[in-house]
Amino acid sequence: MNIDYQDRDIFETDYIFRIQTFEQYLESAMSSQEHFANFKAGLIPSIFYGHNMAEVLELFRSEFDAVKSGLERYDMDNNNDFPMLKSYVNTERDLRKILDEEQLRDYTALLERSFDSQKTDAKAAAVSRFFLSSPILESYIFQVEKIFGKGILDK
Repeated sequence: MNIDYQDRDIFETDYIFRIQTFEQYLESAMSSQEHFANFKAGLIPSIFYGHNMAEVLELFRSEFDAVKSGLERYDMDNNNDFPMLKSYVNTERDLRKILDEEQLRDYTALLERSFDSQKTDAKAAAVSRFFLSSPILESYIFQVEKIFGKGILDK
């Protein structure tokens, strides 16, 4: 990946596209907390369908609630997108804690490949819209802490 993810424009473009993707998902008649969790896990079944699947699904359910709530409050909350940013970052952080060593290694490698080939592979494009590779996760943390202060993303 030869993209400067510390560049604020790259970060904002990625983040806006992520939010738009979630908004489009919410427009679907099938959208729900449970469907979202299963859909997201189903994007990478070889990694998530394991001994820790219950924890992974619970994490994705929580992400759905946080992002949906952030979208619902966005206009009333003076265009505050911090709750959604925090949810994306902490979901990825927590996911990396839940996965065992082998799952984490496979997950990291898959995300790198997906982000590299998202323009030519529909499955890779979906993965790249619902998960944050390490460079993008680090960029999100960098940009948020630059604006809101170090440690603001910690629970």
